This record gives sequence, structure tokens and C-alpha cells, in this order.
Amino acid sequence: MTRVWSLGITACALITGCATVPVGPVALDSPPVVRPLPQLAGSYHVVQRGETLWRIAHSYGLEPQQLAAANRLRSTVPVRSGQRLFVPLPPETLAFLWPVRGTVRSAGSTHGVKISASPGSLVRASRSGQVAVAAQQLAGWGRTVVLDHLDGHLTVYAGLDQILVSPGVTLRQGTPLGTIGLQAMHFEIRYGATPKNTLAYLPSE
Repeated sequence: MTRVWSLGITACALITGCATVPVGPVALDSPPVVRPLPQLAGSYHVVQRGETLWRIAHSYGLEPQQLAAANRLRSTVPVRSGQRLFVPLPPETLAFLWPVRGTVRSAGSTHGVKISASPGSLVRASRSGQVAVAAQQLAGWGRTVVLDHLDGHLTVYAGLDQILVSPGVTLRQGTPLGTIGLQAMHFEIRYGATPKNTLAYLPSE
């Protein structure tokens, strides 16, 4: 529990640039509550206009054949807008994957990205890691989850509509950690306190 608490304070300081921990699951006056997370076999994706089975599968670390088989489809049959696909957990790797598919734009000098998607879309762990922060209101960031990948890398998922995890939980790559609302989600990859060029770490669109 001491390590989890330390991770939460450190991660908050790294992404906000201050030592004050916001009110929420990581508040200083109450230690984080660690709740068991059900082991989910995957999640769902609603096909957007212009998407292909290959692009969707590639974004989530899968082969098109794996995604097609999970949905009892032929990989040669085009998917259609609005179609709901089950996305199984990908083979676990050290590569970073897209947390959600959607409209992407640069977040500016922070090197992160803004991702807009259909409200209610699930946001997944880009890589396996431990939840260092799960804050309902992080100053300047809103509802935010920070994963510590235990090798110096952190991923930040800010501006979420709903948080589905608690501090201290270990998440497997591809496991849902929150949902997107009407606003774009901010996503970035950091090494320690340094924001990295997030797009350079992710599979090409």
C-alpha cells in the first residue's frame, strides 16, 4: 500500500507540476482504496465511417483475422459504419497501443494527442501497468487516470467521462479503464516528468 500511495503522489506531481494532490481517490487525507478488478476478456468498438477491419485491428494490437474470428466474420468482408465489434485482449507486448479509436489531433507543446470518439466509447490501457492515479478532479485535467508501466514510462488519460479503475490495480494491456464523453480525451506518454512525442510511440493510422 505504501508503494501505491507513493506512486500516486509522484505521478500527480509529474503531470501537474505541483506537489498538491487533488481531491479524489488520491487525496492526502485518505489513502487510496484498492478494489479488485474483474478480468475482462475484451471490450467493444463501434465502427466509424471510413474505418476498415485492418485499421481497427492494427490500432488494438490484433491481426485482422483475430478480430474477424472473434466476431464470426470473414476478414474479406467490409465492416459498416455503426457495426459493433467485440475486441478481444491483444497478445501482451511492450509496445504502446491506441487507447481508443477516434478523431485525433495534436495537443500542442505537450506532445500529447486529443482523441474524440462516440460518447461512451471505452478507453483501454495502452500498455500493461499499475494505476498510479485515478482522480475524479485533477487540476487542469478533469477525470484522469495515470498508469505507471514500471520502467520509467507513464501514460496519462485525462478528460474522461467515467473512471472504471482504482489506484493500485494492475491492468493488462487492452483492459478498459474509463469512458469518453462529449469532450475529447487527452492522452500522452511520458518518461518520468518528460512528455514524449506520443504519436511516434503509437501504431500508424
